[in-house]
Amino acid sequence: MALLRGVFIVAAKRTPFGAFGGLLKDFTAVDLTEFAARAALAAGKVPPETIDSVIVGNVIQSSSDAAYLARNVGLRVGIPKETVALTLNRLCGSGFQSIVSGCQDICVKDAEVVLCGGTENMSETPFCVRNARFGTKLGSDLKLEDVLWTSLTDPHVKLAMGITAENLAEKYKISREDSDKYALQSQQRWKAGQ
Repeated sequence: MALLRGVFIVAAKRTPFGAFGGLLKDFTAVDLTEFAARAALAAGKVPPETIDSVIVGNVIQSSSDAAYLARNVGLRVGIPKETVALTLNRLCGSGFQSIVSGCQDICVKDAEVVLCGGTENMSETPFCVRNARFGTKLGSDLKLEDVLWTSLTDPHVKLAMGITAENLAEKYKISREDSDKYALQSQQRWKAGQ
């Protein structure tokens, strides 16, 4: 006989959304996640040493400290270095995937308490020069690549992520007003639930 395990969200915190190049542009994705994680741990009265796993979703690892984002966040908020950490990417669903993965860890008894999150700072996404690591030939025409633009463009269908959203809105006849109304309703439901 299988026993079902309950999974509970003890606390949830977030930073404000910032504008591209706005007031939050100088904070790395790790910084922003640290702020939210500290606040969530405090609100839930969860001591960092009780965390069994840290899972953080992220689309673009835009800063030099983001290569192992989840590990860096865990260490910054006082979670023991022996605690496992996972940084994952499911594009816009990365934050939600961190929650799904955290639930899976709890359900299969790999963890009791998991710190989950999603983060981004697209303002920090760099430009790069491809194929320059080992030198270039005289007269080669080096081009700066906007990593933000190329990362958010599907190379298979050659569409930017935002265009996909526009196409889906048109296909399913979702007006901007309906979208805004749904977003407001989502925030109101969160507030009532909180």
